[in-house]
Amino acid sequence: MLMTASAAAAAPDCQRTGLNSGEPLVTSGEAAKAIFLAVEGDAFPQSDRVGYPAVGVTDEGEWWFVFRYRPPMVNPDGSTTSTRGGGQLSLKISKCDARISDVTLSR
Repeated sequence: MLMTASAAAAAPDCQRTGLNSGEPLVTSGEAAKAIFLAVEGDAFPQSDRVGYPAVGVTDEGEWWFVFRYRPPMVNPDGSTTSTRGGGQLSLKISKCDARISDVTLSR
């Protein structure tokens, strides 16, 4: 799993509401990936898990950005080929309350 952190990533300031103790509910990239896979399997079952086998997770401070992608391929001459887009699912998951937003298909 690709996991990156933006330079501005910091612990979110979660407000205490309902069952939320004031601490983030989604505290790891692994938890964000599990949420993504559950949503993808239910809402976008036609995703191309063979052509785009990897799930990336980026720590964006207040939220996780999670997306399906194809890792760069190494060619026989040692160069690499990268694929952009591909129509796969991406979304944001709030660290504080696990709210999902900005659900899109990459182009």
